[in-house]
Amino acid sequence: MERTFGEITWIDLIRPTKKNLDDLRRKFRLHEVIVKELENPSARSKVEVYGNYLYLIYYFPVFDPKEQTSTRSEIDFIITKDTVVTVHYEDVEPLKSVKEDFPAFSSSFDLTYRILSSLLNYQDRQLRHIREKVEAVGPMLFKNKERTVLQTVSRLKRDISEYRIISRHQSPIIRSLISNAKFFGDEESNRPYMDALLGDHIKILDLIEDYRSAVTDYEDTNNQLLNLRINDAMKTFTIMSFMTFPFVLFVALVDMNVIDNPFREMKNGFEIVVGLVVVGMIVLYNYFKNRRLL
Repeated sequence: MERTFGEITWIDLIRPTKKNLDDLRRKFRLHEVIVKELENPSARSKVEVYGNYLYLIYYFPVFDPKEQTSTRSEIDFIITKDTVVTVHYEDVEPLKSVKEDFPAFSSSFDLTYRILSSLLNYQDRQLRHIREKVEAVGPMLFKNKERTVLQTVSRLKRDISEYRIISRHQSPIIRSLISNAKFFGDEESNRPYMDALLGDHIKILDLIEDYRSAVTDYEDTNNQLLNLRINDAMKTFTIMSFMTFPFVLFVALVDMNVIDNPFREMKNGFEIVVGLVVVGMIVLYNYFKNRRLL
């Protein structure tokens, strides 16, 4: 897509072909290194000024509902005094609203600022699914849903970590843009807009840190509840073992094939042994229950 309004041109390329890149190289006299980087997604974000154009690689998180985590998406910018070229390798939803407002931009800086601002607003909206999941964890606590909470928290921690890693790459990029504000002309009037971008970015990082802290607290609480249930189960098994061991020993003794064994020749000896075991277990059970050990 190429659109021009007044003196501003916006070229938006999705999955650029070799011909697209050759056209860009000739039109803007791009360095071969940059042309090579535009062929595929880049390994790292950066801001570099090459004479009459600025090259920007910008990452932002996009939620993948299939994998249930945030993945990295990329837009590459080539910015001149009167042209903005955006290159990306998949559809980018935030660009749709920018295209609708395109006639309102008066300079390449205005267009670049609007695109980056739209991406940050999109990131803020992307946090909604994390916030909703974090808020859903709290009510599940203390309801014997430790396994469900554990699975939910584990997925949340992965999603938050991925989102956080991608978002943190934006800090040096926005700061580099601020340090290169003179490239866009009127540094004094452009600087507040750059600072606003950085402020919005910091707000997003603060939110993700708040969610990360909340998930960690929920995980600690859930682990304590899980340990409590395990300890209760182990205590029950220990008491049951203690209760049954004396009677197992008693049965083994009365079953010994010796002359002095009174139960072997006794009439109804089997019923007597079973009755003694049952009565003994009932007595021990009531004892432990009264002591609140069961």
